[in-house]
Amino acid sequence: MPSANAVLSASLTGSSTQAQRLDLVGRILAFLRWDQAALDEYDTHRHQGPRRKLQTWQLIVGLIAHCLPMAGRFFKCMQQYFGMSLSDSALSQRRQQLGPDLFTLIMEETLRPLADAAVHPGCFLGALRLVGIDGTTWSVSNTPQHLARIAKAKTRRGCAAFAKIAMSALVELGTHAPLRAVLGLDKESEHALSATLLDHLPPGILLILDRLYGQAPMLAQLQAKCRAQQEQHFLVRVRMKLGVKIINLLEDGSAMVEVALRDKAKPRRVLQSLRVREVRGRVWKRSENKWVDVRLWTSLSVEQATAKELIGLYARRWEQELFYRELKLQVAGGDLLGSNTPETAQQEIAALLIASALVAEERLAVAAEAGGEVEAAGAVRISLSLCLEHTQDCGSC
Repeated sequence: MPSANAVLSASLTGSSTQAQRLDLVGRILAFLRWDQAALDEYDTHRHQGPRRKLQTWQLIVGLIAHCLPMAGRFFKCMQQYFGMSLSDSALSQRRQQLGPDLFTLIMEETLRPLADAAVHPGCFLGALRLVGIDGTTWSVSNTPQHLARIAKAKTRRGCAAFAKIAMSALVELGTHAPLRAVLGLDKESEHALSATLLDHLPPGILLILDRLYGQAPMLAQLQAKCRAQQEQHFLVRVRMKLGVKIINLLEDGSAMVEVALRDKAKPRRVLQSLRVREVRGRVWKRSENKWVDVRLWTSLSVEQATAKELIGLYARRWEQELFYRELKLQVAGGDLLGSNTPETAQQEIAALLIASALVAEERLAVAAEAGGEVEAAGAVRISLSLCLEHTQDCGSC
């Protein structure tokens, strides 16, 4: 059976004529579930004067398309796809007038899970979709507009080179498809941003989190937000030195423990006692060539997943790190945004997330062509670079 990347390479060479007939703008509109005929009709009826007017949907689609080829200026992209001769400054003014709220709404309506349990079992634990939440930051240029709102981080050597926009994202781990994201421009912590995402968890999921979230306050939020009737569960790594009280041992070697939620102002005061299943084990860390102890809290029962299964499953959280690496290095071409204002920077991040979701869909299509174990695993065995090349070829018709 040929590899998935070989299947994609064949589609780039032997089927290049068919690929070049595809329209990138049309594919973006299809992914957004927008009717191009209705948009064109709206453009025709609303248009006045001899010169073509730049429509809002064209600005949005053009910005998403510009995130995919990673080449050329934005005005060149608009000229290529819509035949409009507008300068970058004119487009920037239009984007500032548009604001970030519309892009946020589009993300909420567009970003969605892609994996199917029957077709991509590697993206699930049984019927539970594997998802993750983690934070990152984007660098922005030192323009007066940015510095007026976004502060630079303090380090022991002084201020950081660039101001940073914080972001926390909910990601489908098996496909690297973003499901939701929240941005912080006002010094919000990663915990605060991630906590807002807990209100938007889809049903039937297993949420995998790293050790930053393995503490009593976040455990209280997870137990409050993850609803058993909607099959929402969590698996979070915990610091080894965190003290708990063992209630009873379970047959698979895990244990039910009691965690004290304390008052921040008065640490000796216990506000609430939380009970959770705890799993301990050891994993081999190749980067350090040694065994590492792992400690996990989970809402899953022994019948749903044994301790051994959970220790192995926690490694899937690394897919979130790979998603951020792909988003920044391969889709965005770096973590420094090109926008000059906080509003347009938010638009750019939203466009990058939508573009990455479109590429994730492309990777699943390639996995379907490969079939077998590759298709079952989802998108994680498909080269994102080749998919981006394929998308660029489709946009160069």
